[in-house]
Amino acid sequence: MIRMITCEEAAAFPFSGDAEEITFHKMRQLMDRRDALCLSDGADLLFVRAGQGFPAWIYTRKGISDDALSELAASLCVLKEANNLSGVIGRASLVRYLELALPFSTARRLPLTAYLCEKPNCFPAEGERVDAKELDPAVCSELLAALGEQAREPIPVPARLAAGTDFCECPDAYGWCINGITVALARIAERADGLCYIGSVVTDARHRGHGYGKALVSSVCVDAYERGERVMLYADTSYPPSNALYRAVGFREAGRLIGFDFIEP
Repeated sequence: MIRMITCEEAAAFPFSGDAEEITFHKMRQLMDRRDALCLSDGADLLFVRAGQGFPAWIYTRKGISDDALSELAASLCVLKEANNLSGVIGRASLVRYLELALPFSTARRLPLTAYLCEKPNCFPAEGERVDAKELDPAVCSELLAALGEQAREPIPVPARLAAGTDFCECPDAYGWCINGITVALARIAERADGLCYIGSVVTDARHRGHGYGKALVSSVCVDAYERGERVMLYADTSYPPSNALYRAVGFREAGRLIGFDFIEP
């Protein structure tokens, strides 16, 4: 029976293998939010969402029963109506089932590849890494807005400056600068249990092709490696440049997810 669970119960959920480990840390990142919602059947299924309008991240064991899947679909229907659930992210087979089972119109999202880096390669480039506190929030807001558009998760115009300010106040956020011009951004969104999760990686479109993003991500990964940490991130599978960048730095594929958004009536 699917029921609400505590963060402690969710943290003890028995994952195994790289892909499951990646999934667990993404869910843990979401569970750290005050508005996270966790449901589980206690053995084979776990899903987490955070905040109004966010998708549910769903993990299921292979071979999960039809009854459990039906119960999951019913729970998602309730959540969509009561909590403004925007969509679902999970394994491809699960997503295909839910697209058929849920009585809502849906739109396909871009697929995601989970990456894990244990020993990064070093890529020097012109310029230098700069702590985010030294960056201009307005410039960061423009780059983050461009990233949001690329990821099909646009940042509303009134919220953009706040997003740039939050980035600059993050102690684990960095920029790559050339002669005082910020050309790339990267941020460590979470660090726990020997893993750090990188998010918000973007290079200014006017400065791509020079290795600035690669140098920035590489430097962050090298620091993590020297601390004894592995690095994880998610990339848009259908966007070749970012996937090529991460593989060059030393990331290896550790799982794939796909999702869909609900189409608003």
